Amino acid sequence: MCYCFEFVRDVKWPSEGKAGSDPSDTWSEVRTKLSEALQANDQDASLYSSDNELKNNSKNYPLSMLAIHGGPRLRLLLATFQLLEMEVRNVSESSELVDGIKWLQISTMLIDGLIEPAFMKWIEEEKALENGKISEKLMKTITSKIKEDDRILKRFNRLGKSELYLDMLFFLRFGSARSDSYFDAKFLAEHGARILEDLVIFLGDAVASIYLELISVDGDMPTGVVGSSLALCSLSTRELQKLRNEVAINGWLHQYFESVVSMYEDRFELYVFSRKVCEKKVVNQAEATSWWRRPAFGKTSTTTILDYVHISPFSLPAKRTKELRALTGWRYYFSLFLEMSDIAMPFIRAVVAKVSAAVSYFWVSMIGRSLGLIFSGIRQSLGWR
Repeated sequence: MCYCFEFVRDVKWPSEGKAGSDPSDTWSEVRTKLSEALQANDQDASLYSSDNELKNNSKNYPLSMLAIHGGPRLRLLLATFQLLEMEVRNVSESSELVDGIKWLQISTMLIDGLIEPAFMKWIEEEKALENGKISEKLMKTITSKIKEDDRILKRFNRLGKSELYLDMLFFLRFGSARSDSYFDAKFLAEHGARILEDLVIFLGDAVASIYLELISVDGDMPTGVVGSSLALCSLSTRELQKLRNEVAINGWLHQYFESVVSMYEDRFELYVFSRKVCEKKVVNQAEATSWWRRPAFGKTSTTTILDYVHISPFSLPAKRTKELRALTGWRYYFSLFLEMSDIAMPFIRAVVAKVSAAVSYFWVSMIGRSLGLIFSGIRQSLGWR
């Protein structure tokens, strides 16, 4: 048996956040991260243990895909990325001249239409690894679930990043910013890789959420398929339902509160691929068991360096005045509450400070002196000196 000692440290991706004006650089950067992540998973699957990630990250930023094992999750992200790249490159050149409303329709249809093929491609690949096939009945169930109530478009719109995604897709296809774009080409070139990663994670997480819903206790997946789902997700029914509830609550809080705070603070909350390096020291089995060689030569070991990628949050600074002005309903009233709280907070702090000082004076001066007098009276009555 080999003895492994892991030393993990964060490192900066060589070209991270510094993609050039050529959209190919952005595609290449994200593709390289996913490819090297899959290679690292093939060498050591423990780097992407879903149990550890779920325990550490589900409360901070719950994602449905954290329930999926490392290998299948990476293959889901890669399949989603490949389909997105193909669809964006296939957008007609005439679309460069369309107005903002028409480009909104083209982009949203592109994003909405990616979920089903990404789901099918991912499931077919994973089933191929298990030497299984997808039945026609199962395919119909998946299709109906994906198209149910326009769930993907609703989920997409409540993120509060639609304008950012649409401008980024235009830049990736035509290499420039739209004439009515809120973000210029320099901004999109500098942060395009991070925005693309966030979009890929959103699409992959949408696929994962539908899969978890199908295999859950209230899902429509056939019993035989649910039994074979352990290869992708080994969570117990209770853990699975808990994660789904956390994701649902987090989505509601983000839509009505956190997204408004992000607008007010001029930032986007993204999920990106962060690169890490793992150094593994492996001691040779023969030398580890040969005790007579240790005094003279000691233990010889080799160091293997593995690059792997994990999902982490990232705050992208950007002016969001246009979106803030377009708020309506409860989100608008919450933005007014934030503004009022900023105005009233200095006054509230001053009042709290005055009240705290008065209470402190009351306890120290009034009650403290009273207790001192009572104690002095007791001493005199008992004749203590």
